[in-house]
Amino acid sequence: MEPSELYVSCPACGDEESDIHQRMKLLRTLCASVLLTMPLMWGMRPHIQLLFATAVQFWPGSYFYRGACRALKEGILGMDFLVALSTTIIYIYSTYVTFTMHHDIKVYFLSECVLLSLILFGKYMETTSRYEASAAIRRLIRLRPETAFVLREGKETEVQISELTETDVISVRAGDHIPVDGRIISGSCMTDESMLTGESEAVSKEKGDMLYCGTLAREGHAEISCEDIAKKTMLAQIIDIVSNAQNVKAPIARLADRIATVFVPAATLISAGIFCLWYWVIDPGNMGQAVSCLCSTLVIACPCALGLATPTSIMTGSGRAAELGILFRGGEQLENAYKTDTVVFDKTGTLTMGLTGEGEEEILRPGAEEVVKALKESGMDVFMISGDKEVKAKAAAAKLGIEPEKVVYEVKPADKAGIVNKLKSEGRTVAMVGDGINDSPALVCADTGIAMGTGTDIAIDAADVMIAGSCISALPLVFSMSRETVRNIRQNLTWAVIYNVICIPLAAAGIVNPSIAAAAMALSSNGVLLNSLRIRKLERKDTVDG
Repeated sequence: MEPSELYVSCPACGDEESDIHQRMKLLRTLCASVLLTMPLMWGMRPHIQLLFATAVQFWPGSYFYRGACRALKEGILGMDFLVALSTTIIYIYSTYVTFTMHHDIKVYFLSECVLLSLILFGKYMETTSRYEASAAIRRLIRLRPETAFVLREGKETEVQISELTETDVISVRAGDHIPVDGRIISGSCMTDESMLTGESEAVSKEKGDMLYCGTLAREGHAEISCEDIAKKTMLAQIIDIVSNAQNVKAPIARLADRIATVFVPAATLISAGIFCLWYWVIDPGNMGQAVSCLCSTLVIACPCALGLATPTSIMTGSGRAAELGILFRGGEQLENAYKTDTVVFDKTGTLTMGLTGEGEEEILRPGAEEVVKALKESGMDVFMISGDKEVKAKAAAAKLGIEPEKVVYEVKPADKAGIVNKLKSEGRTVAMVGDGINDSPALVCADTGIAMGTGTDIAIDAADVMIAGSCISALPLVFSMSRETVRNIRQNLTWAVIYNVICIPLAAAGIVNPSIAAAAMALSSNGVLLNSLRIRKLERKDTVDG
């Protein structure tokens, strides 16, 4: 792998310059729509209104025609189709009235243009909110330095990252962001690894320790090797994992998509039925009222809130989790982790760090006792698996607060997966926490496999969730962040359903005109987006307390 390949843009958030360009383009379209709509409020002649309405319908309104065409090519009837259909019907009817009636003319050009302007505003807010939801990854991407200072011919030379070779030695000084993953070959420094672990406390690094790309050297001076330059950096792996989590649909998102796919054709048919009911039964011959009710229903029924309910929560939740040192491999893992009722720990390397110098007493990993306590207080059963003898395993468990009957000792590596499967057969939802190669089968078998970031690549690859660094105290966040995200999704879906149940009958009854329908639809969509963004405000204490 070439070094330049390590620094790819994030698929979840795209190229930042391109995203900003698209947002500005949409903003210009919105402004054009508003400016062309304003004269229609002055009560001009119908023929003059037609000129402004034509400009709005086929300039700013082309945004929805293009979107509808793209969706139709994929066999989908989406929101853009409903908007394009409703505004076109209003435009055609009003144009027909303008040229065929000579007195008592009532046209709906203003409603058509206000409708387009309001929905474009909602689209712009949606684009802005999505941009904010991917901010976590963007911040990670910005941490990657473009250059590094290397020692060549006895002096420091600044070079592009893409020009580094495996034989280069990089000089790292206080205030520098580490340009690559590399091992210290001389010197020492204090580093801020909060972008990896979520912990702001500085970490002391000595000769032989790894420094990670994007982390900050706060103090000291060190020289690091580039021998691992061909490997993907930890930062790049984190960006890949979070990007995947934001792009792979969770089961609840796929369900919402299926509902929306059926809902749009159903809404179109219902709207057509409402038109017929008004034109031939409720108010026979009143084409204007029938068209108004038809278009109001089409706009109200746009499943924007339903379509946004899940992906915005997943994007925001996975991004915020990454900032706190938790990396979910996909939306499904983020959605399901909160269901865990049993946590199984590997002992050595996960809960403990080995023996003391005398070789008699085992050292607990910092924060391990508090994590076990927090999990038990939240109602989970905690088990520990160990290859050690009974006395040694239970002694470590006693210090951790794990009951003797929940300690499985003298376990061979190949048997760990069997223990996980046995617990699952009892009807439990099991999370396995480990860090070694021999934990990989158990991580795969568990409902949620959680790997420590300091573990082996195989264990990390096998897991559903990775805790960056060695900070086991972040473990409860896996479950609480999952719970908060799912709670947010349910709130969004509930709001989307309530909105449709209340507003569609109002539109069908003629109480809501197309302009008000557009405002209601925009309010519904932006309510979902703003609720999703609340997840970004969660702190460690908030999520742990749950």
